[in-house]
Amino acid sequence: MSSVFEGALLVSTLLRVRDVAASVTWYREKLGLEPVHIGTDGPDHPVAMYSIAGAAVALWQLPAGRSRVRLDNDSNTYVTVVVNTDLEPLRRTLGERGVEVGEIRRSANNEFLWFHDRDDNRFEVSRPLPGRG
Repeated sequence: MSSVFEGALLVSTLLRVRDVAASVTWYREKLGLEPVHIGTDGPDHPVAMYSIAGAAVALWQLPAGRSRVRLDNDSNTYVTVVVNTDLEPLRRTLGERGVEVGEIRRSANNEFLWFHDRDDNRFEVSRPLPGRG
């Protein structure tokens, strides 16, 4: 059976934000990320696209007056970035840049931290525990 995605050109995680332009500035200043594309899908749909470790992450503007609710993050999709370096220096850097970042936590196989963008989209930075990844 052939994949329904056989002709796919790109897979992207889409994050909803209140203001794409303000989020581009935040991602630049806080995360050091530059968009690979900024544009629109019509006059009411500004978008920005990033590449993180080869993965596409798109910012898509919410309708006017709408915002995300952080409490919903446990049941929403979020971006996970897997690294092979110590998490504490990254955690300190995010904090120094004014990003609200959580403590380093552990699961059975990974250590990880969460931080949120200006629209409460969750990012997880995860590192496999030695001998478990």
